[in-house]
Amino acid sequence: MKKTNFIPNGRFYKGNIHCHSTRSDGCLPPKGVVEAYRGKGYHFIAFTEHNLYSDFSEFNGDDFITIQSVEASPAMPDGEIRAYHFIALPGGQELIRKASLPMYRHGDETPGEPFSSFDDLQDFIDNFHNRGYMVMINHPFWSRIEYEQILPLKNLFALEIYNFCSGITENMAESNVCYDALLRNDMRLWCVAVDDNHNMFPLSGARRDSFGGFIQVKAESLCEGDICDAIARGSFYSSTGPEIHDFYLDGSTVHFSCSPAARIYISGDVRQVLSAVAEDSEHLLTGLEGKISGYEKYVRAECYDANGKKAYTNPIFLSGGEDV
Repeated sequence: MKKTNFIPNGRFYKGNIHCHSTRSDGCLPPKGVVEAYRGKGYHFIAFTEHNLYSDFSEFNGDDFITIQSVEASPAMPDGEIRAYHFIALPGGQELIRKASLPMYRHGDETPGEPFSSFDDLQDFIDNFHNRGYMVMINHPFWSRIEYEQILPLKNLFALEIYNFCSGITENMAESNVCYDALLRNDMRLWCVAVDDNHNMFPLSGARRDSFGGFIQVKAESLCEGDICDAIARGSFYSSTGPEIHDFYLDGSTVHFSCSPAARIYISGDVRQVLSAVAEDSEHLLTGLEGKISGYEKYVRAECYDANGKKAYTNPIFLSGGEDV
């Protein structure tokens, strides 16, 4: 029996769901951000201004859309080095249908009450969840948040596994260790690569923080509802460059296919499950398949291209954990 996160129909759409403009601490106006990403072949972005809800559907067209969203964060006590940042996106249809509170509107300020306990933090997340939003925790490496400080939280759907801005500015791009620790401890989360762009440097320069981390969402169409439904169910992969074509389990056999790669790893909660390394640049890999033990809680894949750029699948869960 085939098991996969990708929906059977539709196509892949490229997007960045962590993005700032002059409405908060970004340096490009919203229209400039839209033009830049559309020009690079993206299909969608989410404007995630700090504690300020944005709906820029005025920029939507047949080949590019924006998704209403916000980056929300509680105020942290003086001297606290941790920083809990969350992105809220419209959830799937079922989550929106069950919402007990209204959704925010463009220009609304979202709550930023002081953080003093995990109960406060859970109330903060639940405020968005109860309005029909799916909530992602951002850049835990940059935020100095350990996995034990995320594990008690409920109603999260994803974690930023890669944050391009944090990598360019402070060498804190990747949160693999935190992510896998949460998965091993039965927390079911998707993983997301983002830019978190503020565009303080030229888009053509080496220090730019755009176009470095993105997701490819397999959705039925390019509209907010279909894109968000697909994200909610995990029908996407994350990347800094390589393409992933497919990832699925057929019984105990795992199948992975991608653009030409120098290395491919399929892992779970029991160390590496499978791996392959190209001998040289003339014999790059386009896939990997093999048997798993069947005792894994989950399996997920990562691949590197010849330039060291990386792509990540979402995990396929086999047993245990809580529902996404």
